[in-house]
Amino acid sequence: MKTIAIINQKGGVGKTTTAINLSAQFAREGKRTLAIDLDPQANLSVVLSGGQFEFKSTISDVFESAKKHPINQAIIPAQAGGDNIKNLSLCPTDIRLSRVIEQSLTKVHRERILLKQLDTLREQFDVVILDCPPNLSLTSVNAMMAADLFLIPVDGGSFSLNGLADLLDALEEVKETDNVNFAVFRNEYAKANKLINNFLDEQLNELEGKVLHSTVRRTEAIGQASVSAEPLMTYKPSSTAINDYKSLAKEILARLDV
Repeated sequence: MKTIAIINQKGGVGKTTTAINLSAQFAREGKRTLAIDLDPQANLSVVLSGGQFEFKSTISDVFESAKKHPINQAIIPAQAGGDNIKNLSLCPTDIRLSRVIEQSLTKVHRERILLKQLDTLREQFDVVILDCPPNLSLTSVNAMMAADLFLIPVDGGSFSLNGLADLLDALEEVKETDNVNFAVFRNEYAKANKLINNFLDEQLNELEGKVLHSTVRRTEAIGQASVSAEPLMTYKPSSTAINDYKSLAKEILARLDV
């Protein structure tokens, strides 16, 4: 089982849409996939549950008391259009997560709560995707401890690389290595935006071997699918961006040897 944390301190770069559509693509590739929502906004939870807002058990319960609420009790089948998505499971969250995390600051081994829980799932899943919040809270630190690969989306904004150096420093500190396994990819890519593209390409060239060849094109259909509480592949199977997610998924699976 390999764990991928989709992370970036900058908000609005498409972490959640990436988590939604990448996990759906992994599932389509036949990989037993689990998507875990670590963002209290719970957008991934809503979309991959087919529009639900309340759940019997969530990752908040796990962080509150893993002994009473082990993670397997919070895992449900992912849904789209009222039907389960084959090979895709969801561990949802809720708004309580922020408060629960604050209360967990005094716990022993608080940075390893998620890691220990994922260890119990190793025979059940091939890939786990962690949708991280846009900050370096205890939730993100738990994701850092658990992840085998950090996937960093960069959007088409001129400030999209702001904070990347700080993020990489934090990853090195948590993982206790200067050889962190991370990969950056261009999200919401617009070919016509040559000025921004040239600027970002120049900046990313410094990350030798860490920038993926795959890009995800900007399309309204991705946002529309999320509003409709569906992954793109079920909302609009004809979308050109589906090929982008397919390419991204294959490149990541090859890096992780899954």
